[in-house]
Amino acid sequence: MRRLPASGLRGVSRMAALLVLVAAPAMAGEFRLFLEGEAGVRNDGDYSQGDRLVQTGDQAVGRAGLNLQLSYHRERLDLAMGYSPAYERGFDHPEQLSGLTHRLDFGLMGDLSRQLKLSVRELLFSSPTRDLYAPSQADTNVANIAPRQGDQLVHNLNVQLDDAVSRRVAIRAGVSQGVRMYRGSGLADSRELLGRLGASFELDRGRQAEVTGDVGRYDYGDLGDASVRTFGVAWATGLGKSSRLRLEAGGYSVDSRRRVQPLAGQPGQSGQPGQPGEPVLESSTDQGWRGGLQLARDQRLFHWTLGLSHDVSPGAGLGRAAKADNAFLGISTTSLGRRLTLALDVNGSRQRDVSSQLGMIGINNQPGTTGALTEYAAGTASASWSFWPGLRAVGGYSRIWQRSRVEPFPNLSYGRYFLNLAFRIFSTGETPRLPERLGEPTHEEPDAQ
Repeated sequence: MRRLPASGLRGVSRMAALLVLVAAPAMAGEFRLFLEGEAGVRNDGDYSQGDRLVQTGDQAVGRAGLNLQLSYHRERLDLAMGYSPAYERGFDHPEQLSGLTHRLDFGLMGDLSRQLKLSVRELLFSSPTRDLYAPSQADTNVANIAPRQGDQLVHNLNVQLDDAVSRRVAIRAGVSQGVRMYRGSGLADSRELLGRLGASFELDRGRQAEVTGDVGRYDYGDLGDASVRTFGVAWATGLGKSSRLRLEAGGYSVDSRRRVQPLAGQPGQSGQPGQPGEPVLESSTDQGWRGGLQLARDQRLFHWTLGLSHDVSPGAGLGRAAKADNAFLGISTTSLGRRLTLALDVNGSRQRDVSSQLGMIGINNQPGTTGALTEYAAGTASASWSFWPGLRAVGGYSRIWQRSRVEPFPNLSYGRYFLNLAFRIFSTGETPRLPERLGEPTHEEPDAQ
């Protein structure tokens, strides 16, 4: 069985330590905890890989895991976390498909003083199996991809300070880091570190404007690196009591250094026509625009979220900076009759080179192009039925599709069926708040779990 990467272990260990710290002072505030176990099966239908369209046959997988949700609220402090470890094992070839999957979502907001506020958000996804699909986040700037097989670790951490210099103006400073690691799939690892400075302005009740600038670096190890600078202006407003709209626009500049191999007949390091196995260091500077839209609506029976973005990103598995286009739509209902919950999510991603320079070939032997490097689309329809106190059945269907012009990525098209039985282990009674909902007005709902 493959082991979780060291950085993933550190994230999980931090989560365990956090539970101990939160449990001790829980009586001083409002502590909500929900823990359930689940067991089930899924079936991945035939899917093709590469231009040869090789059929691999159905993949039947058994799954057992836990779902932990907690939130803690007291004066000047809000905390929420979701953590889901699961063990998956293939029925037909367990030696090829088995291991632990970890999903962590953590959020914290706290007032350090009357003017200074701290916010922290951490996301982690780690899988040593061919778990090819996880719903993307609506606000991410990195495209979704499906690696061929092997370990994968995706980790993002964002820390921000807001200093209210007046009733309507706040200065913001923060830092964010991201890691994408792949093992056994031939994809390139990447690390991201960004510093952020900006300001927000409360225009009037429910409306806000923001100005931000980021400076940072993308690191690809031996494949090269990139220095990135972005700026943006954003406008957010409430649309009635239950809707929220956010628009953002700006630009970026990227200085890239890539270790590439010249095409036949082009000069190498010595000035002579390049030969295979003689990589050179190529530098380029590129600029472009970035923008995004987020729209969310909460109603009594359902809520939905729409997200669109175009931005520069470290590139998922490419080993160089890329332009990422993302679209996300998620719809879910509250409990219908306190027993049935329905959900639907659809997302699409596309990666393109930021550089318009042609004629050079990277380590993966793919020339620069203005077309799409990877295109990805996925959707899931699911239902949850609480048929007995503390017991619920969850089932659904996913469809995953991917096309790529980059050799390490597979071409995919397959469907996935899944059915799980969840059983409640412990609950404090109230539904914990979600990390992404911290800082929003509280609209309490009855506990249907």
